[in-house]
Amino acid sequence: MRSTSGIGLLLALVGAVLCCVGGCAGGSHDAVVDVADYERADEGESVYRLRVGDVLAISFPADRDLDYTTPVSPVGTVSVPSGGEVVVAGKTIDEARAAIESRMSELLREPRAMLTLDKVGQQPVYVLGEVGKPGPVMAAGPITVTMALAGAGGMEPSGKPSSVMVIRSTGVPEAVAIKVDVGKVLSGGDLSYDLPLQAYDIVYVPKSAIGKVNEFVDLFFHEIAPAQLFYLRGYDILNREPLRSYE
Repeated sequence: MRSTSGIGLLLALVGAVLCCVGGCAGGSHDAVVDVADYERADEGESVYRLRVGDVLAISFPADRDLDYTTPVSPVGTVSVPSGGEVVVAGKTIDEARAAIESRMSELLREPRAMLTLDKVGQQPVYVLGEVGKPGPVMAAGPITVTMALAGAGGMEPSGKPSSVMVIRSTGVPEAVAIKVDVGKVLSGGDLSYDLPLQAYDIVYVPKSAIGKVNEFVDLFFHEIAPAQLFYLRGYDILNREPLRSYE
């Protein structure tokens, strides 16, 4: 049996994200994209970029007493021995090392640092709607829409696989709503429709087919996900760009 309070909490989370990225007013959400037409932000990107929850081992050859291991904080930073925080989330290891060395030049004459990714942090995606177990699905590595659905107990018979929606507001220049025809993956094995997910993506399985995606986005704002203030593990999910959709 589904937990009503758990679902309500998740809807509050989704509402907070979408309310603040879209303004919570009757604004125009006139850009939604089908997965076949979506230009993936990570296409061609082969270098790993640090994320919240990753654990870094940091050492300084000039003073090994300063060596330490630290997680990337919920706001994407790490503390450094010279004082203060350095933003590392979204950076490559080399970019993070350069940023830390720059800050450590205030303390060390030779601030050369060595960084190692000690552990990849788990990142959540949220699966809502007609699935067996609505809620967060944690992933320590690459995860696709069908993998997330499996992690949420699979789609209910009432769900419409041709109209699965992915709401993405992180890792892209502007937030998007992406329509994914999961049926083409499940019935024909067309993996090009199995969209790779990013941390904090929201996967929504509707009860009925979605024709006008723009209308769905408005419905999602005003009825499916009531806007409420919500913070997740100290991470300010309200700091988002306006939602953009394509059709």
